[in-house]
Amino acid sequence: MNQPVPPALNLLLSEQARQQWGAAISQVLAGRPHALVTIESAVALGRSDLDLAFITRDVTGLSTKHELAPSLQACYQVLRRSKGLRWVQIHSAGADRPIYLELRARGVAISTSSGASAEVVAQSALAGVLALARGFPQLMLAQQAIAGSPCWVSVCRVIWAARPLSWWAGGRSASASARCCACWVSS
Repeated sequence: MNQPVPPALNLLLSEQARQQWGAAISQVLAGRPHALVTIESAVALGRSDLDLAFITRDVTGLSTKHELAPSLQACYQVLRRSKGLRWVQIHSAGADRPIYLELRARGVAISTSSGASAEVVAQSALAGVLALARGFPQLMLAQQAIAGSPCWVSVCRVIWAARPLSWWAGGRSASASARCCACWVSS
């Protein structure tokens, strides 16, 4: 007995995402009828038959939660029109944009990318803490105070007074760091 063919899945995604991941998506859905519908074509054709959506960073662009680019507004209208929409995967960790709350209230599953950037965020946070601990804001002000001057003595004195330089010279000893400052002064 033949099993019924499942209905085609209509997946909304950007042209960039289709080019980058279209083949992999089609491979995962092998044997399952599906269409990879670009946001641009869905907007142009006024489509309202989408089942899934993949909202990548290139879609949200420079928009914020409250100020939406016209292209993102058009994408959101496609999501709103698609009454059969079941799932939206978003690139961000948070799903507090009004559109996602609205879709969730309609029963649409919203998946975030929470944790996808965790390593980079942790590295950035650590770098910020280290920069503050080492007095980088003060060093920046000292550099600005002598901008245009060929003499780095002031900066070296601020660095030397603020913290030992072993971290600053790529792991060299403090005396090697002092020699590094001496090279700046003589140049």
